[in-house]
Amino acid sequence: MKKFWIVLLATALVAGFAMSASAADVKFGGSYYVGGMYADKPSLNADQSTTPGVAGPQAFYYQRLRVETTFKVAEGLSLVTRFDALERRWGDNRWMGTEDTYNRLGNVGVQIQENIEFERAYLDFTTKIGRFNIGYQNFIAFGTDFVNSNITRAGIKYFVPVGPVLVIAAIEKGAGGDSNVGTNNGTAADADNQIYDLGAVYKFGAGDAGVIYQKGINKTTRPAANRYSDLNIFMAYARAKFGPVFVEAEGVMGIGDLRKFDSTAVGQTNVSGAAYGFYLHGKGDFGPAYVGGRFAYMSGDDRTTTDKVEGSLMTALKGGDAFNPTLIMWNTEYTKWAGDIVGNTAAGINPFTGAPGGQNTYFDNAWFYQVYGGFKPTAKADIMMSLSYAYADKKPYVGATPFLGDVYGTEIDLVGTYKIFDNLQYMMGAAYLFTGDLFKGINPNYRVNDNFLLMHKLTLTF
Repeated sequence: MKKFWIVLLATALVAGFAMSASAADVKFGGSYYVGGMYADKPSLNADQSTTPGVAGPQAFYYQRLRVETTFKVAEGLSLVTRFDALERRWGDNRWMGTEDTYNRLGNVGVQIQENIEFERAYLDFTTKIGRFNIGYQNFIAFGTDFVNSNITRAGIKYFVPVGPVLVIAAIEKGAGGDSNVGTNNGTAADADNQIYDLGAVYKFGAGDAGVIYQKGINKTTRPAANRYSDLNIFMAYARAKFGPVFVEAEGVMGIGDLRKFDSTAVGQTNVSGAAYGFYLHGKGDFGPAYVGGRFAYMSGDDRTTTDKVEGSLMTALKGGDAFNPTLIMWNTEYTKWAGDIVGNTAAGINPFTGAPGGQNTYFDNAWFYQVYGGFKPTAKADIMMSLSYAYADKKPYVGATPFLGDVYGTEIDLVGTYKIFDNLQYMMGAAYLFTGDLFKGINPNYRVNDNFLLMHKLTLTF
């Protein structure tokens, strides 16, 4: 009789789950990629093979599975979720401890989130007064890729069409530190990091244009350091296609209080921020061939103005992950898997923002120029080559000493892609970075070396 009731209960549970699932229209989407990368001189140090503690050439494979699920509960009402799985280099077992520990004890370690990470879950519903997205969702995604990062944050988005204009309002919750959270026992009261957005997008026949204002108030340092930041961000973009020619442009400006003390003491000085950036991209298609060019600028910090920081806006915004103009310089995939490009600049730290003197994924303190061209021999194949040159807007400093040079370098990229299936693409890439003198830092005896990269990648989208 006991087995009968167990079987009956199991059957009821299966039927219950099946009925619940059938009440919603479930759609899946996402991607899977696996790639291989070889970086010859990632340290940019000509003496990397004889210098203790300096990494040599890197060669590895890496991958990531991303699955997005949309549960359509009713017309105009959906629950959207997304998770990443197995995002790591091949053979990297740090998430589970040693293989011996895993095999004997089944201990998967404290970093299991690197194996499966559920990062998005939000409601998407449309009412008579507009559309709402509520929960952990996509932010820093407005305009062109220049400032976009597609970061997941908790928040609320509101969209309402007004004629040809879509009005956007949002609240982003970057961090929460209200009373009695964790072990603070109330000392973290009013220690939040929140961003308020208000913008509009206008769509016309040839393209679209938009503006957005963001108010960012970060009080997470207030309880311990007696200070906070209050920044105002303005972004505007436009893009359009006129026959075979595509053009896009975007401008960004950040002003406000970078470090504002509630009450100043000895050695504490209020510091304002004022940073600017601009991006321009044009491309022309001429049958199977195409040519284009990019220009990008982000201001650097003028160290003679000790009460103001003019740079590191993208680092502060965490903006620009989607902007990957080359295979090495400011490339999110390269810096994610091979590491930042620092050379001898690791000590060149901006004391106000923590931005390195070298390069990470965030495009800061730079003038960038690029020309590129490509050819599509078939509908499934594409071969592209680009030439890029970049230098710093302002020389970084180590203490009171400026860097010896300001040139990041010149990079040549060659990329070929082929669609094995409509949803399966294979890419091969090669890059050579003629390293600039900025990566010497302040050491005239440091010998920089050029770096070259070989990579290939298989990407499935579904």
